[in-house]
Amino acid sequence: MLTLSVVGARCKNLLLQDKKGHYFLIVTTATKSLDLAGIAETIDSKRLSFASADTLFELLGIRTGALSPLALVNDEAKRVRLVIDAELTEEEIFLFHPLENNASVSLSRGALDAFLRSIEHPADWLPLAARKSD
Repeated sequence: MLTLSVVGARCKNLLLQDKKGHYFLIVTTATKSLDLAGIAETIDSKRLSFASADTLFELLGIRTGALSPLALVNDEAKRVRLVIDAELTEEEIFLFHPLENNASVSLSRGALDAFLRSIEHPADWLPLAARKSD
């Protein structure tokens, strides 16, 4: 039996919005539960909530489950701010969906940075608060 494995940091990607109509693509580790109030404070925003599937499609042209920084290629108006969890800073390889949720691609940190430069969409690497367990 042949088993394929892909090496790299599995990432969770969330599209959040605030009451003022600002949008944020948040990238963190696959297993981290985020504290939205703490993130709002970190990014100088208020009352973050999850964007709808319709908003995701309108802004980035993708369906639920396919979100990743690669979708920012469709954000020509630069309406979405990319925020990557500082916990991922030391990772060398990232796993992302390539605008479809039925596949993953492996990108080096250098390739991710080069892609973001090529679409003129910088990332903010910030410490993102985890939700406290009860």
